[in-house]
Order: sequence, then structure tokens, then C-alpha cells
Amino acid sequence: MKGLCMLRFGLPKAVIASFAFLIMRVIEKSLIFITSPIYTRMLSQDEYGQVSVFLSWQSMLGIVAMFCLSYGVFNNGMIDYEQDRDVYSFSMLILSNVITLVCGIILFLTYPYIQPVLGIDIPLLSLMFFIFLTQPAFNFWMSRQRFEYKYKAMSVIVIMSAILSSVSAIALIQYWPGHGVYARLFGGFSIFIIVYCFFYVYIAFKAKWHLNINYWKGALLFNLPLIPHYLSGHILNNSNRIIIASLVGNAAAAKYSLAYTIGLAVTIVWSSINSSLIPYTYEKCRNRDFVSLASTTNAIVLLYSIACGILILFAPEMLMIMAPSSYAECVYIIPPIVGGVFFMSMYFIFANVIYYYKRPKYVMYASVTSAVLNIWLNYILIPQYGYFAAGYTTLACFILQSVLDYYAMRKVTGISIYNMRFLLMLGICVLCVSLLSSFLYYNDFMRYALIAALCIALCIFRKKVMSVILKLRVSR
Repeated sequence: MKGLCMLRFGLPKAVIASFAFLIMRVIEKSLIFITSPIYTRMLSQDEYGQVSVFLSWQSMLGIVAMFCLSYGVFNNGMIDYEQDRDVYSFSMLILSNVITLVCGIILFLTYPYIQPVLGIDIPLLSLMFFIFLTQPAFNFWMSRQRFEYKYKAMSVIVIMSAILSSVSAIALIQYWPGHGVYARLFGGFSIFIIVYCFFYVYIAFKAKWHLNINYWKGALLFNLPLIPHYLSGHILNNSNRIIIASLVGNAAAAKYSLAYTIGLAVTIVWSSINSSLIPYTYEKCRNRDFVSLASTTNAIVLLYSIACGILILFAPEMLMIMAPSSYAECVYIIPPIVGGVFFMSMYFIFANVIYYYKRPKYVMYASVTSAVLNIWLNYILIPQYGYFAAGYTTLACFILQSVLDYYAMRKVTGISIYNMRFLLMLGICVLCVSLLSSFLYYNDFMRYALIAALCIALCIFRKKVMSVILKLRVSR
């Protein structure tokens, strides 16, 4: 009904689909924050930490094992092979499986030597690789749905799968006491695997099981240079929990993981905006309308910086909702994590331009440099200062990445494009709040006064921000 109303007002299908995808993503991500308080109370800190380590390894190993074939290369395939999309999808699925099997054989053969590093037993490792074999089918189907602006079935399936997965995990934890890690992971992923298998068969039948290996070479050549970039980004986001579990223990990893989950709440805002900012950036770069691009970006980053500030100041209340009092100390690493997330998002406004000019290697250099530095700093500082150091290493490395990507953009385009004085001012403000707000946690009056001031600022700029967001959506 809502979609019909929007069509009556003349909005194109792409805009309606964009709003639907935004709502779907918000609901999906919101479930993480709804279920986290349940998991932190049903699982011990050691169990919660083990689950976090598993999910971190899954995220990083999946980059190589599934080869990110559902990313940009798949969209290119939808354009290049418009009349053969079914076969292309099935061919990419089989290619992903071949790569997964090769990675799996190597990992299982070397398991006795790398198990101390992984911290994952054979049943959980088997679960992980079964996910790697089946998940690409669902990823390809979703990518095609987005490409063709088909949002209804996708929205229902994604939301229902997420809800049923959470219910299944919680029920299994309740009825399988003493096995919290297995219950959480097998219970949660069993629903997703059923969905993945359905779409595996669906894609195969749509293609009539026809495979065209000629599509493989182009996909491999396109993605191979990007894998270090994709992997570095996930290392920067997930390696901290693995290193903390190894150097300090699973309980510390659990606390850091919860703080990081809270810090990522604000990315729901950014990821939804950036999905529309990318085509808008491409359009403005093509027309060399950098004034409009800079003006729009200023409004978006201003909104995002205010959202980050509110989250930092509201962190104690968020933590009280998300976890029992045994997690209380991790409130002090939420500010640097949120600050790091802000600069992580900032790098996209530079990287989007670099991608337009088809120079992704510069983004890769920045990502790899930041990821390597993050690991090095963690191994030096965590043994001395505990897991709190990981929050500040994350902040420092994301700042470095955004700076490197800015200079890469300058190298590619020869100009700044954006209003860097304004963006730098916002970055300094967020950095100051990230570094100093912990002291405000002892002064609720001052903290609430600042929250009120930021909320007033949101109200003042709401019309400007909403007009910018609508302009992004319509431009698609």
C-alpha cells in the first residue's frame, strides 16, 4: 500500500526500492541490539567471547573462502550478461564453491598447527565452512534482487530469517544448558542454512544446472586485486576480538565485542545513506559538479557526527540495557570505538571518488597499511594496557585510513573536491568527544545537557538533512 501511494506521487521504482532496502536493513540490524541483551545474560562472558571469536573468524575467512563474488563483480555481470543472468549466477555460485573447497582442504589439513591461533574446534569449523558453501547462493539472489529493484520478497525473507534465527538460538540455549556456544551458533545458523540451501537449489533450477566456466576468468581477474582490500577492512573490524581472546582471554573479548556492537549502532545510519551516496557521487563526478557533491556531503557528515556524539554520550544507558553489570567497565572503550567508526565511514566519501575513477589499488594500499598497523599496535599495547588499548588502536588506524584515502583521492583527481576545512573541523570535534567523554560519565547533568544540545541541533538541521537524503534517493 505504501509503495502504491509513493508511485502515485510519481516516485520512480528505484526510489521505492531504496527506501524498502533501508527499512529492511534497519530492522535487520536492530535485531542485533534487541537480542544482544538476551545473549549477554544467557551466556557466560567466556561463552559470549567464544561466540564473538567465531563470528570474527567467519567474517575474515569468508572473504577468501567465498571470494566476495556477490560484490561489485556480480553487478557488472548483471550488466554484461543481461540475457544470461541465470547461468551467470549459477556459474558464480559453483566458482565460489570451488574456492571454498580448496580453502577448506588447506585449512583442515593444517588444522593441528593453526588450532591454537583459531581457537575453534572441528565441529564449529565444519559449521563455518558449510555456511561458506551455501551462503553465496543467498548473497547472489539478494544482489540480483537489489539490482532489479525487487524488494518485497527479499524484505520478507531477510527479516523473517533474522527473527527465526534469533528465536532458534535463544530456544536452544535455554534447552541445552552447559553448551551455550554450540547452542548459540548451531541454533542461530540452522535457520539461515535452510534458507541458503533453498536458494542454492532455486538458482540451480533457474539455470537448468547449466554451467559456463568462461565467466570464471573475468570474475577472478576482477576480484583478485580487491581481496586484500576487502580482507584488510574485515581485519581492521574483527581482528581485535581474536587478539584480545588470545592475549587476555575470552571474557575480555566478550566485553570488547559488546562495546564494539554498541559502537556499530551508528553505522546503520551511514550504510543506508552511503548506498545512495555512491551513485550520487558517480553522477556528480561524471558531470564534474563537485560543488554540489561537497555541499551534500557536508550535510551528511554533519548529521553523522551528531549521531556519533549522541551515541557516545548515551553509552552508559545503552550498556545498562545491553548487558548485566559485569560488563560495566567496557563503557570506557565505547567512545574511541565510536570515534573510529566515524572515521571508518569518512573514508568512504574519498573511496567512492577513487572507485569512480577506477583506481581501487589506492584504496587497497590504505586498507592494508591500516590493518597491518592495527595488528602490530594491538600486540604491543594490549599486553601492557589490557583490552582497553584495542579501542584506541582502532581509532588511530581508522584515522590513518581516512587520511591515506584523502591523499589517494587528491592523487587521482588532482583536487580536494570536498570542503576539507569543514570536514576536518567535524573530525576534530568527534575526536575530542571520543577522547574526553569518558570523564563526563561521572557527571550526568553535564552529559544530559550535551545530549539535549545535540538533539536540538538535529532538530535545527532536520529539514536540510531530509532534503539532502531525498535528493540522494531521487537521483537514483
